[in-house]
Amino acid sequence: MAVHAAMPGLAARPLALLAGAGCVLALRHYPLGHGWPGLLFAALLPAYFLLLCWRPASWLFCVPALLPVLDLAPWTGWFFLEEIDVLLLLTVACGYWRLGGTAQAAAARLSPAARACLLLCSLAWLAALLRGVLPLAPLDLNAWDNYLSPYNSLRLGKAWAWSMLLLPLLLRDADPSALRRYALPGMLAGLAMVSLFALWERAVFPGLSNLSSDYRITAPFSAMHTGGAALDGYLALSLPFAALWLARAGSRWQAALAMLLLALALHAAFTTFSRGLYAALAAAMLLGFWQTLRTAPGAARQPLGQPSMRKLLLRLLLAGLGTILLVYMFSLAGYRGLLAAVVLLAASFVLAARPLPWRLAPASLLCALCLQGLLAAWWPEGAGQQTAGWLKGPYFLFLLAAVLLAGAMWPGGKAGNGTARLGLAMMAWTMLACNLAWIGWHWAGPRALLPAGLVVLLAMLMLCNGRLRPPLWRLDRASLSIAGAAGILLLLAIPVSASYYATERFATTAFDMQGRLRHWRQALAMQPSDWGDRLFGMGSGSFPATYYWHNPQREVPASIAYADEGGNRYVRLASPGYSAGYGELLRLLQRLTVQPATRYTLALDVRRTGPMPVLLVRLCQRQLLYAQGCVNVPLRLHPAQLGNPVAAWQHYEVPFDSAWLGTGAWLLRPPVQLELAASGTATSSVLEVDNLSLRAPGGEELIANGGFTQANNYWFFSSDHHHLPWHIKSMALHLLVETGWCGALSMLALLAVAGTRLLRQAARGDSGALACAAALLGFLVVGLFDSLLDVPRIALLCYLMLLCALLQPVPSPSIESTPP
Repeated sequence: MAVHAAMPGLAARPLALLAGAGCVLALRHYPLGHGWPGLLFAALLPAYFLLLCWRPASWLFCVPALLPVLDLAPWTGWFFLEEIDVLLLLTVACGYWRLGGTAQAAAARLSPAARACLLLCSLAWLAALLRGVLPLAPLDLNAWDNYLSPYNSLRLGKAWAWSMLLLPLLLRDADPSALRRYALPGMLAGLAMVSLFALWERAVFPGLSNLSSDYRITAPFSAMHTGGAALDGYLALSLPFAALWLARAGSRWQAALAMLLLALALHAAFTTFSRGLYAALAAAMLLGFWQTLRTAPGAARQPLGQPSMRKLLLRLLLAGLGTILLVYMFSLAGYRGLLAAVVLLAASFVLAARPLPWRLAPASLLCALCLQGLLAAWWPEGAGQQTAGWLKGPYFLFLLAAVLLAGAMWPGGKAGNGTARLGLAMMAWTMLACNLAWIGWHWAGPRALLPAGLVVLLAMLMLCNGRLRPPLWRLDRASLSIAGAAGILLLLAIPVSASYYATERFATTAFDMQGRLRHWRQALAMQPSDWGDRLFGMGSGSFPATYYWHNPQREVPASIAYADEGGNRYVRLASPGYSAGYGELLRLLQRLTVQPATRYTLALDVRRTGPMPVLLVRLCQRQLLYAQGCVNVPLRLHPAQLGNPVAAWQHYEVPFDSAWLGTGAWLLRPPVQLELAASGTATSSVLEVDNLSLRAPGGEELIANGGFTQANNYWFFSSDHHHLPWHIKSMALHLLVETGWCGALSMLALLAVAGTRLLRQAARGDSGALACAAALLGFLVVGLFDSLLDVPRIALLCYLMLLCALLQPVPSPSIESTPP
């Protein structure tokens, strides 16, 4: 009997029409103006629609690729209904329309246990959603733009709703070959874009080599405007698939691209300075290592023999010695010494797997020393700054030796491993070793000679690999991939871990953990004690409002709201009700395009009832958090009129100079944002702002929606450092508090079923299942210290990964129709 997709046409077509109508309605109100991102989104949707019509399964690529990067909230101000929601509405509309047509054979199925877990999770989700949103609040100006709104329950609940709506499409399209052909490249494309975004952010703001700054990247995740670990969770979910691509690379070019992606992704991961993400990466690597040990080639599990164990221990000893020496080298010779040492060890790794002509070793050594001494003596070393960078003697000669070695080792037909070329390679290796010591001397003086000599000694020991029977490693694609990944990991991990900010983060781990435990106890104390809240939770998305009204410290976090008065709309800024320092304010933001050294005029209307709060207005270079290079607008508010029960609006016009804002090359120009914040005393106070205008000398208006007639359109906000009012900071506690024991236990059951299936597949040699298991494990480790499920796009990616883990192949009709 044929197996069909699990949705009848009678229900699929109306749902498709409903999703299409929702997509059109969202686009009707979507703020497409004010900047290129909205126009790009407007061009993306029709292209995606045509792609779905041509290749219906292409959503398996597009959704994971665009999920992390299609985030325009800093430009549009929309964060309840996001661009990815519009894309998913279009996906559901096209997919369900096809489901309602001719019956199609399903590509996958779910086991009864998986169906039961999904049903329990859906019921718990529905209960938490209703408890959060009911009773329905008025649909006023603050219903869809404020975390304190009851409709925040819908914002968080949409992730599970999307995963359930996409489940029929997964059952139709997601057979193993389609996941390899579409979903894996989609994950890799998304990871590549996020990694490039992180690289750009590091280059533009603190600088690529500046590891002492406390700047922490957010990449394209606007949900981090109030803190959180969206980037950490995404990298934990996606990095194992870069390793999977490297392991499965079928050609030299694929391996090179996979290595490049792994380097970019690891750079993004290490420069988050997130201790939770570091622990997640370590856990994922340990899982992969353990699974590799217990799985023999051909998916047959065999016990390790004595020679295999000895070989493994020797490899681990060699890797450990190399790591220790590289750390020692970096501590004295810096980046240059570390890079030179890694290049020498990599050259030794490759050269040691070749049949070296040891009889030519004395001649190669003598020729290399003579050539090195001759070039070093003749090299023009200028005084002062005449010779700089790579043109200095040790660096240039090291590069020359590396190029010579690469040329000698490059495959070249039958002569590729000839005796003459291997002798030339040994000569180039000797020059590399000499120049490593010279680089250490040049950078740190005589004290760097000891680590350089130890690295050279280790490299010499590695060259003896070919004389062992059997050798510790062979020059195959797997060995090169592992060695290359290890080299990239060490090149990034050693400098980052030794940086000032990283050491400070690790030094304060115990103190930070105490603060986190205190916050968790307070979150549990704020939960009502009745059985309904314990079983079904306080409601999805309810924690920010609960903290605002019921936190034990009686703090009043800063807030932003929009108000109507006699047909006039304005924004109301409330200062925090505690001693506010830098980063504890809530800043209203809008991205602007300004020219450097230009005279601008800021005009606005302000109303307040007392001497506090003070309105802070400035233009800053800012991506999302952590402003820099700010230009303060010299605005001083007039005192309120005494004796007047109703405060009057006061108009201000302030000229100022943009100074350095807007400078820089096009790609490396830091974005500029206008910031408004209310700063007061220990008591919360309010001021109101209206009719904001920023005009250039020619009269051009730069601010969109300055009169707030469209509420939050084009306006976003951020809290740079004070994040506890918005996050429970634990995924388990987030589930327990907001969805109750029913939600937490049902999700635990779902994770257990998916994890068990993945580990069974991995034990049979399925590398894709191992990568998925490592991704989910890393996500859970990050979730120990952050509530990742309060970011809908990250929660959706996790849910989709769980659904893919639960999918089983459909039995063939011949098996089904076999007579008893």
